[in-house]
Amino acid sequence: MFVIPEGFKERYSQIVDDPEAFLASLERLTPKSFRVNSLKASAEEVKARFESYDMTVRQMPWYGDAFVSENPDVGSTLEHCLGWIYIQELVSMLPPLLVREELGSASWVLDGCAAPGSKTTEMAAIMQNRGTIVANDLDYSRIRALKFNLEKVGALNTMITNRNLLDFPENQFDVVILDAPCTSEGTMRKSGAMFTNWSPTEIPKYSRIQKAMIVKSFDLLRPGGSMVYSTCTFAPEENEEVVDWLLKNRQDAKLETITVEGMKLSEGITGWEGKEYDSRVKLARHVWPHHNDTGGFFMAKVTR
Repeated sequence: MFVIPEGFKERYSQIVDDPEAFLASLERLTPKSFRVNSLKASAEEVKARFESYDMTVRQMPWYGDAFVSENPDVGSTLEHCLGWIYIQELVSMLPPLLVREELGSASWVLDGCAAPGSKTTEMAAIMQNRGTIVANDLDYSRIRALKFNLEKVGALNTMITNRNLLDFPENQFDVVILDAPCTSEGTMRKSGAMFTNWSPTEIPKYSRIQKAMIVKSFDLLRPGGSMVYSTCTFAPEENEEVVDWLLKNRQDAKLETITVEGMKLSEGITGWEGKEYDSRVKLARHVWPHHNDTGGFFMAKVTR
């Protein structure tokens, strides 16, 4: 059992619908999850292979290529070694799904903080290696993992850049994914060790960076294009407040309604600790761990 700090409990019990269930969910590890890489295999092929190993997998109702398994050996299978499957958190699969239709016809896509490549490889599969994805990351040490994963899954429509997103050259992308660096509170179910180091003092620092990044990412979007802003944290300062900042500073930014059939999502909040946000941030969505047995996640879909 994980020891959850009292400050964390007090902070987030204010905004979840069922604090007791929320906190109880954080004391359990997330199920092992993976995505079928449609560049190399189909969901039916993978299911049949795992059945032959007597390895039980469960397909998600909201995404046919998403699976969970109670078997920790999923990552040791031949299918993982060959790139037929990609080990990925369920909530991490959501941003590309929000722009799946746009990706079908996109010719120029940016993944602003791409390493280690979960969302980049997912987009490459959705696009079936058509168009061009620019996979950018500031941290050179993570580029190796990004390159390895792109090669492993057979992503051929991707180029890697190693730049500070805030200094990225002016371009006009059809789709932009900004899975921003954050305090990662939503990943606490991976390891209780994160609770040991939890402190709200880092939140303002990340919020400042995210505000600059979301505006820059929007400026890289062509008129008519779509952007997804996401984090794996619960903090309103890193979520709704960042989206509110964009709406206040870019008048042509529009928020879109988000639905994922088969998954329970919760509206964004419009105020936090004395701050009032633009009412449109209600269109953003939280994924709370106790609703879908996942990690925590926040996402907003923006069009220009």
